[in-house]
Amino acid sequence: MWSYLLYAYAAGCTYLFVRGWQSLEISRRWQVWFTVIFCLMASSFVIVRMKLVSEALYDACYALGYIMLAVVLYGFLILLAIDILRIVRWIGKIRPDIIYRNYRRSKTILFGTVCLALAFIIIYGYCNAHYPRVTQLTIPIDKKAGQLTSLRIAMASDIHLGNIHDRKTLARIVKTINDQHPDIVLLVGDVFDGNPETVIKNGMGMEFNHLKPKYGVCFVNGNHERIRGEEKSNIAIDYLASHGVQPLLDTTVLIDGSFYIAGRKDRSSRSRKTIPELLEGIDKQLPVILLDHQPYNLKEAEQAGIDLQLSGHTHHGQMWPLSYITSETYEQDWGFLQKGKSYFYISCGVGTWGPPIRTAGYSEVVVIDLKFQS
Repeated sequence: MWSYLLYAYAAGCTYLFVRGWQSLEISRRWQVWFTVIFCLMASSFVIVRMKLVSEALYDACYALGYIMLAVVLYGFLILLAIDILRIVRWIGKIRPDIIYRNYRRSKTILFGTVCLALAFIIIYGYCNAHYPRVTQLTIPIDKKAGQLTSLRIAMASDIHLGNIHDRKTLARIVKTINDQHPDIVLLVGDVFDGNPETVIKNGMGMEFNHLKPKYGVCFVNGNHERIRGEEKSNIAIDYLASHGVQPLLDTTVLIDGSFYIAGRKDRSSRSRKTIPELLEGIDKQLPVILLDHQPYNLKEAEQAGIDLQLSGHTHHGQMWPLSYITSETYEQDWGFLQKGKSYFYISCGVGTWGPPIRTAGYSEVVVIDLKFQS
């Protein structure tokens, strides 16, 4: 995957550089400065991937490198649209006098306009990714839940704690959750971005101690908890457990004698149980909430009699137009879905993977009020 991404990145950077250089023909000095700045920005992603920078500069290069992925994506799309218009203009033999009166100056103005457009997209996407909104919905469950008539769930998925989403980011998420006064908090995978050492070294887990819901905090792992191997995955899970976050890895827990939380290992685990195996021996007269990071095979949950499944993973593509890919890949890549008597909510995530930019969807904490039979 990374090799294909690097090839695409190199091709995009080359395209942007050539078009930028051509646009600055009005001044040799501007071309030189453009070359220096562009090469420094473009190389930051490679430097990060190959770990060729000191620890003191690593976080800055990490953020810049991944932001450059968004710059290359949107720069490519904007310039491609411009070049298509140029081809149409050439075929139609259209030569607007306002452009060709001073062609070099016109290209320089266009360069500045493209830079301003990119700056707007990146700033908007950054803010959209870092300030979570609350998505609220109410779901009726056609079952009794002991003495409970209702249950307020706060769900968060895909926080991706690490070099970009740090302790301050987590503090904002925790405050957003606490402001909703949930009965239980459910973390549906990819709490870590990869290597847990950055999270542990910076004491980010301390923020989880501020979550005080009545029924506690539960967690299932995602593909990013497993991306660095089983040993790192176990370190991440143990670290969360030490801060009051209960891991549910192919296990089911009965809460207050009223409802079940069932947590599946991530789909990347070869040893994970099927849903029927996971639910074996439980009282299905009580509501069952399933946590499964990747929203594949939703029919399996419906057939097993799951009342509510919570998932994440998709990010709704995170950056338009990638959302079109996720909407074709998954039956539901964001939002609420009902299949028979089973309900599903797939979150687009409260954090981001790679670029700290979100132009598809928004950073969300999901609050679900379940209403039971009285």
